[in-house]
Amino acid sequence: MTATIERHRDELAASMFLRDSNGRGLWADGFSTRNDCKRLVAAMALSLAVLLDDTAELPAAPASPAAPTVPAEPAEQAMPREEPCSPDRPCPPPPRPAPAPAPPSRKTPPVRAPARSSAPAVAAERFRWVAGLDAVVGLGLTPGVSAGPALSIGGRWPAWSVALEVRGLSSLSAEIEEVPMAASLIMTNAAVCLHRHVLFACGVLELGILRAEPEVPLDAASFLNFGVGLGGRIGIDWPFSKSLSARGYLDVAQVLTGAAIGRRPNLQLPGSALWSSPDVAGTLGLGVMASL
Repeated sequence: MTATIERHRDELAASMFLRDSNGRGLWADGFSTRNDCKRLVAAMALSLAVLLDDTAELPAAPASPAAPTVPAEPAEQAMPREEPCSPDRPCPPPPRPAPAPAPPSRKTPPVRAPARSSAPAVAAERFRWVAGLDAVVGLGLTPGVSAGPALSIGGRWPAWSVALEVRGLSSLSAEIEEVPMAASLIMTNAAVCLHRHVLFACGVLELGILRAEPEVPLDAASFLNFGVGLGGRIGIDWPFSKSLSARGYLDVAQVLTGAAIGRRPNLQLPGSALWSSPDVAGTLGLGVMASL
């Protein structure tokens, strides 16, 4: 009997094999789990106990073919007439005793059909679709501090994941340099992440459109600005169950193309901007992830 436990990325896989003295496989079983070693060992022990206790219910090994029977000869042919012994015809020596029959060979243990292992389940867990809902607070994306929801959808493997996110943020500042104004940001992010246990790190590409709705003395009712950022993310993904987890993360991005809010639309003059994007912007997010 051989029992082994091996780690394959974020999963523990157990395998058990029973062989006879010639190395021929008689029985096999296997299980897998995600980092629950105690439950995995308990399942292995239960499988071995069932194997040892249920041998009476297992199919018996096929019996060896019986030797062909030789039809009995008539008594007169089997036992020829003996002539009396005389000095001229001595009696023949007595026949040697027949050799004792060989002891029956040791019965081969019955072969049990391999139990259906969980290998297909492990393969199915190597990829899954995930969706997330977060509450996000940003600094440097809009005038002042901004907050709002974020939705994401992507694919998850044991060691890495990809995701597409959409955020809607509103500035918490009602005025910009004493000018009444409401500002909001629609942002789309693409993230590629590496996962290690509950920690993860990502590279993030950010694309955002800033919308401002000023009042007098500005002439425009609203105008849009386009911004691009490239940065990184670190976070924690804590599982509640196999299909639900909570996460928190921090984004820091370098602004490549910044947005600005000016006093007049399309007026590109020095000192005409009420607000412009800083060189670095940050985001803090808290939410949940669910497997689809």
